[in-house]
Parts: sequence; structure tokens; C-alpha cells
Amino acid sequence: MTQMLMIKIGVSACLLGQKVRYDGKDKFADLEKYFDPKVYQLIPICPEVEMGMSIPRPSIQMRVINNDTRLVQVNDHKLDFTEQLNNWFEENKHRFEKLHGFILKSKSPSCGKQTTPHFNEDDSCTRKDGLFVHQLNSNKPLIPIINELQIQQKELFLKFIQQITKTT
Repeated sequence: MTQMLMIKIGVSACLLGQKVRYDGKDKFADLEKYFDPKVYQLIPICPEVEMGMSIPRPSIQMRVINNDTRLVQVNDHKLDFTEQLNNWFEENKHRFEKLHGFILKSKSPSCGKQTTPHFNEDDSCTRKDGLFVHQLNSNKPLIPIINELQIQQKELFLKFIQQITKTT
């Protein structure tokens, strides 16, 4: 009997029920109803905690400062975590090369894909990628990424499944 290879998916740890968010809570999403554990291995990732931020912690955001987008603390923009996350990514990108796709938390300053608020100097806001997603796309531009809300949309979910099975 041949052993089937597991499809490995990186998942925002908070979606798997880990209490890693800035407020010490999780954002559990019942992903096993979509991903059979006999076929898919869901691997928790929390860039903010893994790069050394505490639980709980002050909230962070993407903010344009002097025409440069930075990952900063909401209440003190001088506390900049951009290089810390970039360095963590460089040290860990070998882990992400082994994954077939990602399920990430929408609107997260690190994990959001086209849903993360980016605040301009005048406090206006646009929605773009979080810093971790930006790094993923820069290093592995074709990697399939979906968020916990998109999984509930059948067409997007099926497209994601098709994409991750192509990469196995």
C-alpha cells in the first residue's frame, strides 16, 4: 500500500484556536469541516508571536510614514516592527517553501491578503496585503493564499483546492 502525501497548508494560528492574537484571544475557524485531516496537514503560523511579540500585546498596523509603508504600533508609530518581521521571514522562509498554500487571517497587519488596512499620513485608509503576505508574494508569487472568509465562498474555496493540489 502506498502512503499518500499530505497536502501541507500554513494557517494563521489564531484560526486554529491558538490564543496568539494581540488581545490574547483566538479567531477559531472550524477548518476541519473543509480540510480532511487525513489529506491536509494544517500547520500553525503566527508571524507576530514567532518574531518575538508578546501575548497580549499592543495592537499594530500598517502605516505609511514618509512615503514608506511600515508595521508600527497603533498608539506609538515610533515603535516599528517592520525589520523584525522581515528578518524573521528571512530566517524562516525555508519552512514556507515546503507548504502548498496558506489560509490566513483577513485584515491582519501581518496576514491579511488585500484586506489589511494601510493608513496614510492623513489617516485615510486603503486595503492591501499585510507584511507577511507581502513577503510571501515577493518570494513565492504563485503560492495559493485564501482567508477564513473566502473559504466560505464555494467558488473561491474550490479554486484554492485546485491550486494547492497542483503544487503537490
